[in-house]
Amino acid sequence: MRIAISGKGGSGKTTLAGTLARALAQQGASVLAIDGDPNPTLGYTLGIAAGDVDAIPTIPRDILETIAAPDGTAVRRLRLPIPTLIENYGKQAPDGVNLLIAGRVDHAARG
Repeated sequence: MRIAISGKGGSGKTTLAGTLARALAQQGASVLAIDGDPNPTLGYTLGIAAGDVDAIPTIPRDILETIAAPDGTAVRRLRLPIPTLIENYGKQAPDGVNLLIAGRVDHAARG
């Protein structure tokens, strides 16, 4: 099952995503949560300490590659298997949710 949560700013997306992820994990589901917000705070909602959230590396921007499928169409796929992504870039939260961070703002851009 894949669930994506989106909406306007301040609508409670992170709280809803974290609560749902934790509830599913507590029921025995294998949960991988990906925080795609440039200001990633899903880790806090999952119960990860602030310093630990800040130390989680972001997924590399070049994690996707384009290959030619047998029929000649272009297909995008991950460069690494998901277990390797979790091992190298993830953090497990107290309820067993694995968290990946897609990106974060490092500094403000000029202009």
